[in-house]
Amino acid sequence: RDRRHARAMVSPMEDPPPADVAKEDDDEELQTMAQKETWLRARGVEIESVEDRRIAALAKKERASAHPLDHVEGITRRVKYVKIPCDSTHQLEQLFAVLAHDAHGDVLPDVLAPRFAGGGSVDGHAAREQAVRQLGEKGLELSQSAIENATKLGNCETFALVRPSHTNGHRGVYLYLDEVGLLKKLPANERANQLAVACGFANVSFYGDMFIGSVLQQPSPMHNTDFLVQDMDSSNDWLKRAVSENLEYNASMQVLQDAMRDKGGMVGGGSSGGGMPGGVGEGYTWSQTDDEIELTLIVPDGTKAKDLVVGFKPKSVTVALKDVGGTFVDVPNLYRKTRPDESTWTVDSGRDGTGTKVVVTIAKVDEQVWHSLEGI
Repeated sequence: RDRRHARAMVSPMEDPPPADVAKEDDDEELQTMAQKETWLRARGVEIESVEDRRIAALAKKERASAHPLDHVEGITRRVKYVKIPCDSTHQLEQLFAVLAHDAHGDVLPDVLAPRFAGGGSVDGHAAREQAVRQLGEKGLELSQSAIENATKLGNCETFALVRPSHTNGHRGVYLYLDEVGLLKKLPANERANQLAVACGFANVSFYGDMFIGSVLQQPSPMHNTDFLVQDMDSSNDWLKRAVSENLEYNASMQVLQDAMRDKGGMVGGGSSGGGMPGGVGEGYTWSQTDDEIELTLIVPDGTKAKDLVVGFKPKSVTVALKDVGGTFVDVPNLYRKTRPDESTWTVDSGRDGTGTKVVVTIAKVDEQVWHSLEGI
């Protein structure tokens, strides 16, 4: 038998029907369930059938399966980004990611990595040649199985079209690409190539489907922000200013590197030729390679290694004087996780007259580019 739940809805404001009418209605023969439901609803009874409950449950399940936490205010947020298909006959596609409400740093590389999983076999010989160029002799140790595993899992690389600065409201725009797209022999992405040229990068090539998104560096900490399809239009301010801002950035980096050379400091640049972000913090300068972050700071002359306490944690680094407690560097919230057990530091006594320096080398957990020292 089809069971139904009924709940009487009694309204004290309504007068009861005349007795003769009620008796006449009660004597009616109700042949079908639909007639019975109509009869009950006409008399103020709310009916909830099995079918009603089934439809409501399905609707609730569909809402939850689409984005389980979208409806929980303060828990998640949506961030929009754009797909640039390598096939130019396909339109740009507006997408969004559901992130934790308090997610910091650029989270899109982690979100997009699975999208680059598979997609073609990698030429092992070519991959090792590239690894040797980046890692030296260590690149020869790269096995075919390691290459295949990396391809299956997917790896996302970032390319800065515009870095955050005071002239653009501290908003950076980045491309997200398959790290081994060239080795997979994916087709060229001409729209991404043209976009890079428009930003002042004439000698870069991209392969396969790509994505573009943006981050805000201020207010701190850095976080992802919306990038819309219409932001790709050449009339947008960020694109108009891109060439001049990139020239200014390169010039400022050159000044920093020259200053560090004058002081005898070590200048990082990585295998990517000095294009990786770096900068100046409170009492230190920092640079990076594919594998490491390097901090260089000037300390009082005569400072010895025994006078210092350098603390490494997965998300922080500190450099302080052991006895007096003075802190030279305190970064409590690094951009990405690090490997404390592989991080090191040295003291350069500055015998060449450049002053005593501490060089802190922080091991990355992966080869992702850091867009700032602080972040996640």
